[in-house]
Formats: sequence, C-alpha cells, structure tokens
Amino acid sequence: MEDAVRFELLGPLRAYRGLQELKLGPARQQAVLATLLLAANHAVPASDIVDQVWGDDPPENGANVVQKYVAGLRRILEPERLPRAAGQLLALTPGGYLLSVAAGGVDLDVFTAHVTEARRLRALGHLPEATVELRSALVLWRSEPLAGLTGGYFEAMRTQLAEDRAAALEEWAELELEQGREQTLLPELSRLVAEYPHRQRLRATHLLALHRTGRQAEALASYQQAQQLHGGRPGPELQAAHRQILLNERPVPVFHTQQPMSWWPDSTPQRSPGWTGWILKLVVAALAVATMGIASGPLMGVLALRRRSWKLALAALGYLLATVVFFLIVDKRYDSEDFVFVDGVALAALLLTTVGAGIHAAVLVPLRTPVAESPRVMVDLNSAPEQVLRTLPGVPPLLGALIIAERNARGPFRSLEDAAARGMFPWPVPRQIADVVLVIPVQDAPKEERR
Repeated sequence: MEDAVRFELLGPLRAYRGLQELKLGPARQQAVLATLLLAANHAVPASDIVDQVWGDDPPENGANVVQKYVAGLRRILEPERLPRAAGQLLALTPGGYLLSVAAGGVDLDVFTAHVTEARRLRALGHLPEATVELRSALVLWRSEPLAGLTGGYFEAMRTQLAEDRAAALEEWAELELEQGREQTLLPELSRLVAEYPHRQRLRATHLLALHRTGRQAEALASYQQAQQLHGGRPGPELQAAHRQILLNERPVPVFHTQQPMSWWPDSTPQRSPGWTGWILKLVVAALAVATMGIASGPLMGVLALRRRSWKLALAALGYLLATVVFFLIVDKRYDSEDFVFVDGVALAALLLTTVGAGIHAAVLVPLRTPVAESPRVMVDLNSAPEQVLRTLPGVPPLLGALIIAERNARGPFRSLEDAAARGMFPWPVPRQIADVVLVIPVQDAPKEERR
C-alpha cells in the first residue's frame, strides 16, 4: 500500500508515509514508539513500556503518561482516524499496546530477512546470490541504531544490533574471500578490523586476504596483534588462518570445510636405503626365519618404539602371541603322526612369525631418513637464531621469523606446551618437530615445565 507507514531503526528513528517523513514528536514519545517497534506485532504492557523508556526513574502515573504519548503517536501515524475510533495501526489490546506493521515495514526486519536468506543460499553453495543478499542487508545501516534514544534498555538493544551487524559483515567478508576477491576486499577489510579489533572471524579473513595478496609479513603482524588482544588464546578460525600462512599455501577456503585438514603433514622426503640398507633388510628377514619366529615379536616391538607407532606395537603383540601358539601346539602334538586341524594352525602361526614377520620387518628397515640428513642436534627455541630455525625439518620457513617475533614480544618460551599455546605449533607437537626442538626455560622457571 502506498500510504503504509515505514519505519527505520538502523540509525535515528524515522517514519515515512510514502516519500514523506513524519515528525515523531518529543524524545520520550519517540522512545515509546521505538519500544513498540522492537516488539512489532506483539502487545507490550504499559508497565513494560515504562520500564524500558524511563528505567529506574519512572514518572508518577506511568500508565497515564504512556497513554498520552500513544495518543500523540496515533495522531501522527493515523491522522484520518476519528477521535474516539479504535486505532488500526496502534491499538490497545488486553495484553497491552500493539503496533501493527506490514511485512517489510521496519528496516530491522528487512535486514534480518536478508541475512537469513544469505545463510540459506550459502549453505546451498550459491555464493554470488548470498553475497548480494548480505550487501542488501548491510546497506540498510545508516548509522548507530536507535541513535539519540537514551537509557539502559536502548543501550542493550544497540549492543545486540551491533553484534548482528558485525556477524553479517564477517559472513560478507568470508564470501568475498571465497570468491577470490581478496584484492578489492582488503581496503574495506582493514577498516573493519580497526573498527572491530576483537572479532576473530573478521581478523582471520583479514589474515588470509593479506596472505593471498603476498603480504605475509603484514599478516603475521596482524596475527601477533590479535594474540595480544585475546591474551595469547586465539580461537580456531585465527589458528587455522595462521597455519595456512605458515605453510605458505593458497588453500581452499577454510570456512565451512567438510573434512578436517592436516596442517602439519609428515612429508619429509625419503631416500633409497642404499646397499647397506639392503644388507640390513636381509639380516632382519633371516633373523625371523633362523629363530623360528622367536625374534619377530621383540624385533617389531623395537621398531614400534623407534617409530612411536601403536599399530606396530599391536603387530609386535600379534607376532608374539602367534609364536606362543606355535610352540604350545608343537609341545602337545610332538609325538602325533596324523595331521589334524591344530597342526594347520601351528603351521600358519609358524609361517606368520617367520616369513610374514621377516618381510614386514625388512620393509620397515632401515628407518626412514631424510634426503639431506644432518647430524642429530637439538635446537633451543629460546636461543636459536632465525637462520637455524628456518632449516629445521618439519618447520615452515616463515615460522622461524614468527618464533623470533613472539620471543621478542612476549619473552622466552617456558616449554613446548607454552610454545604451542602461543600459536607456534599445534598440540601435540608433531613428531618431526619434537625430535629436534627443545625449550631451555629461563632460570626461574619451575622444574616441572622443563622438557
């Protein structure tokens, strides 16, 4: 309807009939209208209006004061209504005063509808359409919502509405990044991070946009700032973005991924065993056969310890049990001349602990070695220079610079656990890093923190 009244809350309170802006009267009358609009199409008792508009300083005969302001609003919103006729737009019901607003008649409701539709489209994978919906929602914000209205109730509502806008901005930024628009996104994103320094999703998007435009140093500096703001405990979005930067990758978008990603793969290159390695393989295989499987379980146990593998530990236990089964059956069937089922079990156990274990062990030895194997040296995170940290196996080169920056900004690390808590490594620390990195704490550090 052309003469339907439209209301705006996402800025100073305004009302329009067609293109004409309505004059809403004194501040208290506007506050009563805002209270009714925030509960549009629901009855609000006069006592609630008094609490929300006047707070701890209610007027005497508050219900009568509210009635006076409602009458003033009716004259503005329904100027053609007869003096004693029932209000159509603003009515008194048994539950209180009810302001009837058509769908789309309040900008806040329009904002909410756009955001809801954007989330639905994003879940379906329709990213461009979702982006349009979010832009349509955000453009409705003119300035601070409910501007000019004072009191605890309106302050609380402003805080909630600001949270809703920030969440919509985060989703918009993520959508822009997911569509590869980091270059054009960065200026606005930098401004938003300054406006909302504590929003971790927004900061994570900022880090990734900087990284994808080749500004890794700025991305790491932004992460350091975020760590300080959050007491050294960044959230999962920030940690994921940080790890992508350290790995120097341009990954698929991190938001709403279907499967967990491994940020610290065991991808150290391997070399051929060489002729000494082949001799060792033959010796290990022959050992399993020569001892009739007796050495198979202990040998696999040693490999399990060296590899820190629970799967190999289970294999060692299995070979040991098979050896025990073989000798128990042989001991009981030693004098028997006929071949029965248990004899077949004994033969299978023997083949498993000799041929099977021999081949298994031969495949595993010699232990994996890197292409450019260096002497086994433990590196102290608190004293190693950047050029040393950059050469550590399993440590991305950019992490060396970050360790130095973190050490200078917040002091020495107290333990590997502390380094992980400060975002240097995931926890538990990957084996290829834990094998070469240690932390020598400062002198006054508790002994139990030393590694």
